[in-house]
Amino acid sequence: MKSILIITTILFTNILLYGQTQDLDKLYNKARNNYATGHFEEARDIYKKLVKAKPKDFVFNYELAMLYFHELNNQSASIPYFESAREVMKDTVADLFNYLGQAYQHNLQYDKAIEAFNQYSAIPPKEGVIRVSVKRYIEACRKEKRRLAEIQNKRKQDNIKGTTIINLGPVVNSENDDLSPIIYDDKIIFTSARNFDYIFNEYIRKPYQTVFENNQYQKPTHLLEVSYDKDLVLDPNWHQQITSMTMDYNMAAVVYENNIWTITKKGRNWGEPQKLSRKINRTKNNAYAALSGKGDRMIIVLQDRKTRQYDLYQTVKSTDGEWKEPVKLNSNVNTTNNEHYPFLSPDGYTLYFSSDKPGGVGKYDVYKSRLQENNEWGPAELLSQPINSDGNDIAFKLYNAINKAYLSSDRAGGFGKYDIYEVIY
Repeated sequence: MKSILIITTILFTNILLYGQTQDLDKLYNKARNNYATGHFEEARDIYKKLVKAKPKDFVFNYELAMLYFHELNNQSASIPYFESAREVMKDTVADLFNYLGQAYQHNLQYDKAIEAFNQYSAIPPKEGVIRVSVKRYIEACRKEKRRLAEIQNKRKQDNIKGTTIINLGPVVNSENDDLSPIIYDDKIIFTSARNFDYIFNEYIRKPYQTVFENNQYQKPTHLLEVSYDKDLVLDPNWHQQITSMTMDYNMAAVVYENNIWTITKKGRNWGEPQKLSRKINRTKNNAYAALSGKGDRMIIVLQDRKTRQYDLYQTVKSTDGEWKEPVKLNSNVNTTNNEHYPFLSPDGYTLYFSSDKPGGVGKYDVYKSRLQENNEWGPAELLSQPINSDGNDIAFKLYNAINKAYLSSDRAGGFGKYDIYEVIY
């Protein structure tokens, strides 16, 4: 009788296991099908169920890691699944160490990245299989590690003299464009193309914020995740750039779909975005806007239909709240080249902008012009180094109250295409 009971229990257990295996097979096929047809988020959710059901399954962990790494462009999220796959791997998959190394590097875990790359290099190549060299990755890790240490040491110095420029570091600056830094209360908001959108198949520029704590800038947060500022986001899925704020932080200028918008605060929250009229948004590329400290004037960037060059214009708000017809700034500011990325000092008497006209240090250089007694802008003055470099230096914004400025630059030694820099006076 006891033997029969044991046999029955074994048979019942086998039936249950067989049923569970069939269910997992169905789920796995569904995950693969979603993966293959471009439904990556659906595939991710199914793979996570599979990993939860069989946490030590190499295939489930590895394929989920690859999904995060490539299609979802979230290398940090891929790390725990690559690590789990590595722990249970029976037949060595060399590429796992390569991808894990890149994910560690992206996550600023440079020592772990170098170790993974060395493990990849140490695995003998299989016949007929082409292996990539990871020497450039290892060198990049060492270089980024040194640069990060230099930034941290620079910030610790109490005796900084003269004008010093410091990269905000790889926590803030991504591998792509990080633009238009703006002081907003006790934080910095900026535009970043850090995440790849697999639906639109491109990197989308979106608004983020960072704060300075413990002598370094912290990991950026998308504005959609910030309760009182989420209404600054006009469209969570498409390009947007917040270009300016008034001195009291109660009005913001935003460029969205090549049009200039303004948003005004109502209490602690932001009101409905207002697209400016055709008087302002009169070209196909209305590229940038700078509000005065009080929000009664605005310098805008419009592209000339014929020359395709960018020029600066000024518009003034009338007593009824409407923006008047823009007036092109004089030849002290505008040239036959491009003038772009304006910023008005809080008192409205100094205009900073970038131009690619001849005579500068690099490509786009930062200039300033002062408003004269006749209400015309005076001769443009080139800002000195280290603010200007041999690259493109744009979106300069000066905050005299804290003796700092911020700008974006693609100068040599950065972590991405355009990095954000802090200027300390």
